[in-house]
Amino acid sequence: MIKQANNINGKLRKPVLLTAAATLSSLGQAGLAQEEDTGELPPVMVISKAPETETQSVTLLSGDTITLGGISEVRDIQTALPNFTVFDANNTRMPKFSVRGLRENNYGSGQSAIGMYVDGVPYSDMMSRGLSLYDVDYIEFLRGPQGTRFGVGAASGGVISINTRQPGSEWGGNAGLSFADHNSQEYRLNASGPISQTLGVSISGLYNDRDGFIKNVATGSDIDSRETTAGRLQFVLNPSDPWTLRLTGSTERYDDGFMPAYNPLSDVGPHKVNRDFPGYVDTDVDTFALTAEFDGSQYDFSSVTAYRSWEQDLQQDFDFTAIPVVMPQIGFFPVIGVSQPDVEQFSQELNLSSQESDTFNWALGAFYSDRDTDNVSGSLYPQGMLHPLYGQLPGPIPNYTNASMNDEDKALYWEGDLLASQTGVKITAGLRYQDSDRSINRSNSTSSVNASDDWDAWLPKLGVSYALNERDTIFASAAKGFQSGGFNYYGGTPESAQYDAAESWNYEIGWSASWNGGRLHTRAAVFYSDFEDYQVYRLNPMNPTEAYMVNASEASSYGLELEAEAAVSDRVTLSAAFGLVNAEFDSYTDSVLRSVLGPHAAGYEYGGNDINFVPEYSANLAAHIQLPWDLYTNWEVQGIGDYWLDEANTAEQDAYALVNARIGYKRDNWELFVYARNLTDEDYSNNALDLRYTDYSNPAAPRPAGMILQIPGWERTIGAGLSASF
Repeated sequence: MIKQANNINGKLRKPVLLTAAATLSSLGQAGLAQEEDTGELPPVMVISKAPETETQSVTLLSGDTITLGGISEVRDIQTALPNFTVFDANNTRMPKFSVRGLRENNYGSGQSAIGMYVDGVPYSDMMSRGLSLYDVDYIEFLRGPQGTRFGVGAASGGVISINTRQPGSEWGGNAGLSFADHNSQEYRLNASGPISQTLGVSISGLYNDRDGFIKNVATGSDIDSRETTAGRLQFVLNPSDPWTLRLTGSTERYDDGFMPAYNPLSDVGPHKVNRDFPGYVDTDVDTFALTAEFDGSQYDFSSVTAYRSWEQDLQQDFDFTAIPVVMPQIGFFPVIGVSQPDVEQFSQELNLSSQESDTFNWALGAFYSDRDTDNVSGSLYPQGMLHPLYGQLPGPIPNYTNASMNDEDKALYWEGDLLASQTGVKITAGLRYQDSDRSINRSNSTSSVNASDDWDAWLPKLGVSYALNERDTIFASAAKGFQSGGFNYYGGTPESAQYDAAESWNYEIGWSASWNGGRLHTRAAVFYSDFEDYQVYRLNPMNPTEAYMVNASEASSYGLELEAEAAVSDRVTLSAAFGLVNAEFDSYTDSVLRSVLGPHAAGYEYGGNDINFVPEYSANLAAHIQLPWDLYTNWEVQGIGDYWLDEANTAEQDAYALVNARIGYKRDNWELFVYARNLTDEDYSNNALDLRYTDYSNPAAPRPAGMILQIPGWERTIGAGLSASF
């Protein structure tokens, strides 16, 4: 439930009980290499372990947690990581991350808060990361800036690396299917093995389909259906002992219905809306990559060359009513929101590293990326509109902004580790040079922008870890983060087209430990980040179909993270994660809003306010219980704390908790299971757009009635499935 700031009650509800329970948090097992299926279940739903000498926090998720009825999309990863929250953007195929006080925006402008890779292929934009997860070996999340390790690791949030299963020396695979309410169905299949002694192949696919959770009262139909078709083909060639070549091609097709935005002024509720235009979101994704790896006696080398294409066609009812006709007496004209982004990206990443030794290790890297984004966005008036000079004009009338942008990034980076095995000390030092060129050509009916600029930065890193004994390691790090500046593709004024680069210093101190003969693993860390020119997403108060990026001069965040994994007995394993964060704008003036209101008005100063869309805590608790007769059960609870919806801190999302469960029978290579997602059918919003500032006479003052568009989370889903490996 979303509430106003002057009506804060019931704040410490059941999620806080979950928080108290989750002060343990996860650090577990490392065996993530693909092995033959022994018929045994993974010991927990969440597995996380950092290398003993790591100088920053690292979490690993086993591919066994990513399965039918479980984690199935990038947006689901938040169920296992502290201080890591995923919101929907203007549709559920565009996840936006909030990490340690650094949060991303809704419309895809600006630089991402984290870097993301799939099998070494970078996803550097903020539009194309809504992937379906299938045939995954493991997922690695490295917190804090990773610019001295990864080509797209400069941002302070960290790097997510998704690694799929690779062909082995023998043929094998698995298949599965599941059915659930809302007419949900899903099918998965993968197979891999050798074609010859030097060539292997892997093929995998996914199809799922479901009806919507949201009813269109005007027509009686479910309006937010989803359909996914995805496939991946990999060839792995070993021409000689040191060389491995991998050619990968993947494709995804998403055919979705209405963007589930609930308008409290015209809709019955979050899951019952009124629309005359049903809307749709169609997305096409294609990826091709060539990877070359050399494993030598003195050094290792890798090269990843990739091409990615992502395009989306979105049309939604943007008057948020079921009224299909013009009503000039009240100034009403039906309007359809249109967004048609098209992203093409070429990237090249090279890495050269020394063979691992007991004294000194080093790695060099180079990265190049060239991304073109064409976008058509704005409003379509199917029945016409009212012109201030010519009166009512017949439709259809498009009011679009056309933008073509080019983003070019170049980086060189180095990192070295000095190890003193006798004392248990490891010192890590690194340096990165980043250069980012941005250009835009944008036009609409009232203005045009043709501009270019570039931003560069030197980004150092220093870390140290000390093994107190065989069980305990303490670590600390300091690293500089960077997000390039750029241009807004919406149709605002030329003066508001550009925003600046954001830089940050990020500090972390932590302690990892093993207890009770290795049956309990824990990790605790505290962090602090100091941001300069923090990038903030805003809606234009004079036209809510437009959005823009501005810079908050100064911001900061600090917090705590705890993780633990415990083998309570041979049959019971628990894991938990808890994150607490406080993030504030230290100095922030919205320059665009200030230009609307004038220099002597009030309402555009946000210094001292909490950063919105940063939950004050996150908590995750998972339990795996092995039952007699080859039965098992998994339980998972996720809690998300309160967070503000706007920079002015006048509207807030209540804390909420989600419960997921799974009960199954597994023997040899077969598994039969039933599952529930959001078992308690919790109502919550996975994102919201604050449109209360559309009073043209005073955009700084939110209207008491308000209009906060909510994107509701998914309702309870109960299903059953069958899977088999071969």
